[in-house]
Formats: sequence, structure tokens, C-alpha cells
Amino acid sequence: MSRTTIFIVALPLIIVLAGACGRDDAGNTAEEPQGTTATAAFCEEHQIAEAQCPFCNPELVETLGWCQGHDVPEAFCYRCNPDLIPAFQATGDWCAGHDRPESQCYICNPELDPARQGAALEGPAPTSLQAGTPARDLPRSQRSPDVYCTTQDLVVQFESADISRQAGLEFASAERRAITKVVECNARLAYDGNRHARLSSQVPGIVAGIHANPGDVVEAGQPLITITSSELGVAKASYLQALAALDLREQNHARETSLLAQGAGTERGALDARMELAEGRIAASRTEQDLLRLGLSPHQIEQVAERQDTSPQYVLSAPFSGTVVERTGAVGEVVDPTRPLFAVADVSRLWALLDVFESDLHEIRVGQPVILQVEGLRGSPVPGVITWVASEVDPRTRTLEARAEVENPSGALKANLFATASIEVRDRYPAVVVPIDAVQWEGCCNVVFVKRSDVLYEPRKVQLGVNTGTMYEVVRGLQPGENVVTQGSFLLKTEILKGSVGAGCCEVQPGA
Repeated sequence: MSRTTIFIVALPLIIVLAGACGRDDAGNTAEEPQGTTATAAFCEEHQIAEAQCPFCNPELVETLGWCQGHDVPEAFCYRCNPDLIPAFQATGDWCAGHDRPESQCYICNPELDPARQGAALEGPAPTSLQAGTPARDLPRSQRSPDVYCTTQDLVVQFESADISRQAGLEFASAERRAITKVVECNARLAYDGNRHARLSSQVPGIVAGIHANPGDVVEAGQPLITITSSELGVAKASYLQALAALDLREQNHARETSLLAQGAGTERGALDARMELAEGRIAASRTEQDLLRLGLSPHQIEQVAERQDTSPQYVLSAPFSGTVVERTGAVGEVVDPTRPLFAVADVSRLWALLDVFESDLHEIRVGQPVILQVEGLRGSPVPGVITWVASEVDPRTRTLEARAEVENPSGALKANLFATASIEVRDRYPAVVVPIDAVQWEGCCNVVFVKRSDVLYEPRKVQLGVNTGTMYEVVRGLQPGENVVTQGSFLLKTEILKGSVGAGCCEVQPGA
């Protein structure tokens, strides 16, 4: 496989054509073909070693697997194995215009590109790392290398090591480190839904008294508001009347049963007494249900019976200990059962409602730690833990809602505050990293410049992962220990961009 070598002979930069990279002075390739020996059987039809011929040995496709660097089957990767070039040419599968197999020439035949199947995209469109997200909508650092980009076919070469030093290049080695992956998203604080109650009266009436105000700390059962309701007074009286009638019917049933046992009564009298007793029990139960519907608790209903209470006063109490966060009622106001009068919340613990981007949803799990940077509380990070992840994406915002619980013992956090959430999705896992300065975007791919000698630099397409702030994780395209250009990488990028369009001081022609 030929390369284009860009020579830098002076500063300001002047670039001229050199011969093919990877060949010696005699024109021979520097690397031996993969898997060949002097005595290996040769396929005359396809001009390749018999053992390497995927046309004669289709099982090689499954055996060798997939070439992750070039997104084609390894058995047909002409870039990794240049010996395949004569084989493709022998079968007539060769694009002379772009120097690659016709079946892999996505420039001439973009519809063949697996990354474009089913999507009508204009121009180069690298495949996305995140399922469901168009590559053009992703940040550049998250885009996959374009499978038909030819950047890797270029090499930048200085005329001498002195010129290389004058360019001020600095270097760093790709190294393996333990890093933590963090997903960031927007968040909003809210009351704990299990400890937040909006209270309304279940009986119509008039507000007779207010016993708490916003900001008051209340205990469970503490009165909040008293309402005068004639309907409640009538319901209590009906309940007491039903209880009295039930008591008489129980006495009558006991008497008729005793007379029948002594032979002094009749079966008809005993049967009528039993029926009246059942009717009395039903009436008492119905009036008790009326009181429950009006908001009285079983304990309060017991007190109505004990005290023979027919008062029209209804007291709305706090359901649990917390803080009064809302009050709308006023003395003398007519009460509407559909309108809340008070809201009580336990503010010692809040919920953080996270809006996770669709591209990150596959990373989010219950139990992951979260750090919140709350607006208005800068410099005071708030820790929390994810306790719930939604099962569907919001069709309008294309975000996934998740919930984290955060402690708020001091009460400094307030509901409806906005925050930025950092979710720790992977903690200290090994990864290959390079300084951020080493990575350049050259139009369709992220590239680093690998130092091959003091004068020779190879642009390498890379797949990036986590951005730690100072380093990029390199998922694919670079091995630990390889030296890359940091300071000066932008200079080299400008040279390969000039070479790709034949502009400025560059003159680029195919190598020998």
C-alpha cells in the first residue's frame, strides 16, 4: 500500500513530494508480507500466497474476524495486508481512481458503507459511538473515525532533525492509567415525593382558625387548620343515631334468642330480631364510611362515639413531621375541597431529578454516586446516589429522567434549584490516555501524530473515550508506549490539510 509523504524542508514550512513511505532505496517494502514464506504455496489465479487467499479460502473471513482499525473483515483488509492488492486487481475488484478495492470504495459508492446504511447523510458522516445519536450531532471527541478517510495514508517528514527541533515539537507517551468516567447532565432539586404532602379539606365549610404558618416545623398529628362544616355535624349525628339504634337491636336480639331457648318465644320473633340487627349494623357501617369520606380517621371516629361529639369542627393535621412549605387558607374563607390549603415536606432529604442525555442513557444504573454543583452554592458539592431510572425517554426533550437522593440536614438546599450533576459511571478502570493537546480534529476524524523517528511523523486516526479534563482516553488506534506530538500537533495538522487539497506551500502526489 502506497503512502503520500509530506516533506518539510524549512521554516516557514515548505513541503514537497517524496517517495513512498515504507520502502527502502531499492524500492522494496520495509515490512515483509504477513504470513508468507519463501516456500509457501502460491495462488497463481489471485497472485497471493495460498494460505492468505480469501477468495480460495472463504473460511478465513470467520477465522480472522473483523479488522477494528478499518471496519472490514480482516481477511479482506488490504491496508493491513498489502499483498491482497494484486488479488483484488486480479478479480477486477479495484478502483484505480482512489487506489482501493471497488467493493470498499465508499467514496465512489457511499451506499455500500455500513455506517450509512438506512440513513441519507450528506458528506462524510462518521459512525456514532452512541446508538441512536447521529454522528454529526455528537461532540467531535465522541465521533468514530471515518472508515473511508485517507489521512492514515499520509506521512509528514522533516528534511532534517534540526528543522524538526526548530518547529518546537514536544512529545508525550501514550500510557495506561486508571481513570474514572463521569457523565454530566442537568438536574433540578425537588421535595422527596414520599415525604411531601399537599393537604386539602375533604369537607366543605368555612375556615375557623389557622394554627401554622409557612416555615413552621410541625410534628405528626399537629393541627394546621380548623374548619366549621355543617355537613360534618350532620354526618356525626347520623353516626351516633345509627350506633344507638344498633345497641337497641342488639338488646332485642339477645332477648328474643333467650325467650326462644326457654320455650317462651317464637321462631318468627327471633328471626325478625336477627334481621333488624343486621340492618342496624349496615346502617352504622354506612354512617361510619361517611365520616371516613369526610376525612376523619378511625381513631377520630372512635372519639366521636366516646364523647357523643356532634360538633361541626373539623381539624386538618400534619400527616408526618416536617416543615410547612405552603399555606393558602385564611380565616373566614370558604373551603373548596379541590384546593390544597397546606403543604408539608420533610426537607432533611431532597430528590435531584436528572435529565440524562439519550446518548448517555446506556451508562446510567441505580446505585451510582452523583455529585451535584448547585447554582447559588458554588464550591459546595452535594453528594447523592441514584435510586431510580425511568423506563422511557421523554419524546419532547429526548432525555431520560433519573432520580438521586441527597441529604439536606442543614436545609441549605431548596426545592426547584437548578444544578449540574456528575454521575460516576465507571470508577478507576485501566485505559490508554494521551494529553488533550495531542489530539487534533482534521475535518472528519480525530488524529494524533505518532513519532516514528526524529524527522518522520505518522497521522493516526483514533477513537476517543473519556475526557478527564487534561487527558483523552484512546479506545482504539494507539498502543501504550507510542510517542505522540503534543505541542506542535496543530502545525502538523495544517500540513496534512494543505496536502489534502493541494493548497498553499504543499505539493502532494501519490508515492511510488
